[in-house]
Amino acid sequence: MAGRKNLRIYYRAAGHVPLWKVMEEGGFLEKHGLEMDLSSMEGLRRRAMEGLRAGEVDIISGNHHNLYARRALHGEPFVHIAQGDDNYWGAHWMVAGKGIARLEDLRGKRVVMDNFAGHNGLNVWLYLRQHGLEEGKDVELVDGDKRTLDRVRKVIAGEQDATFVGFLDHVRAKAQGANVVEVPTMPMISGVTITTTTTFVSRHAEEAQNLLLALIDAIHFFKTRRQETMAIIKRTCWDLLRLRSDEELALYYEHKADSLEPKPYPTVEAIQNVFALALKLKPEIKDFHPLALWDLHHLRRIDDSGYIDRLYAL
Repeated sequence: MAGRKNLRIYYRAAGHVPLWKVMEEGGFLEKHGLEMDLSSMEGLRRRAMEGLRAGEVDIISGNHHNLYARRALHGEPFVHIAQGDDNYWGAHWMVAGKGIARLEDLRGKRVVMDNFAGHNGLNVWLYLRQHGLEEGKDVELVDGDKRTLDRVRKVIAGEQDATFVGFLDHVRAKAQGANVVEVPTMPMISGVTITTTTTFVSRHAEEAQNLLLALIDAIHFFKTRRQETMAIIKRTCWDLLRLRSDEELALYYEHKADSLEPKPYPTVEAIQNVFALALKLKPEIKDFHPLALWDLHHLRRIDDSGYIDRLYAL
């Protein structure tokens, strides 16, 4: 442990944890002179922001759409330094009631979600809007159960018309006899977004760069070392992900490994869409440039060195 820099890292959703555990259990934090205290701030959006701002937290995994307003309106020094997950919305399976076979069939229907003002609910709002279904005019969006499968059961029972679910839950919904329609996804910032402050980055530039190196190594390991990665997930995340069988673990792994991008940059389209969520909540920040919340110079330095290309050339 001597000589390693300890980082206080908090994740905002359980689905972030496998990649962090691969960073730790695969030895990549140690390789780059780091160790971490990893804890949960699920459902604690404001607490996560306040902890970062006060310097009580070094890194948040997540906090995707709510920091634009804090930076735009108050000049708070929040910053994203890498997009460690994919750049797409992950809940692009529609569990639908009778007579609903495509998005257009949602016109005049009720779509249930866990929290309209949260990231998941706002994703549904934007997605439907981009497909010509305006909330309050063409479709009704309602808050419902936090647990996905509870919402699924209500759709099956005819109490609600549709809900949107992620990869594993769409498999589970099908097993319950639900009508599940896979729909096109959309660009979106989600998952393991490395969030910190400009204060931390300026004072701890070496740790910031080394964390990105550990992230890049972990993504490569995750994508190329199937059995070892599945063993880490089974050992450290089985209960957290609520996995039910080795078959579900294998399905989860294949989907996740395929979605991870070797070079953890955000896409412009994903940033545009996540900023649209921020605008929904705070229209007064319309003149804020969303790229101002991103500082990718450490990642670019690593990329320019050829480090990532050499990993995948082996």
